Amino acid sequence: MDKNRREKWHDIIIHLPVFLEKIIAVVLLVGVVYGVGKLVLTAVNFSGTFEVYIDQLMNTAFSIIIIIEFIRMLIRHSMNTVVEVLIFAIARGLVVGHVDSINALISIVAIGVLLACRKFLFHEFDFEEEV
Repeated sequence: MDKNRREKWHDIIIHLPVFLEKIIAVVLLVGVVYGVGKLVLTAVNFSGTFEVYIDQLMNTAFSIIIIIEFIRMLIRHSMNTVVEVLIFAIARGLVVGHVDSINALISIVAIGVLLACRKFLFHEFDFEEEV
């Protein structure tokens, strides 16, 4: 009987993080819906200079894309989705962040390294984790 109880606790401990990840994904999905609404309002409401308008539009769009990729990463559990999230996060900082030349170069090299890793490493091996 004690062994059976231990196995039940073991199953709960194993499945609880997966369940919590799904809850976090749902909360983030609600945030994405809010973000899409904000993106539409930002696109419709043209105020100020064109540069400020484009910055707000791109910032909101990239944030939504990164959150969507993060949700995919929580659900799929694959190295490929982790790399995609990192690529989008670096690209957002590059496009929206107005970085100086050296930081832009570092960001571009980092994206290149991530793309090379994804092409040459992840397709040879199946890193997908089934939960």
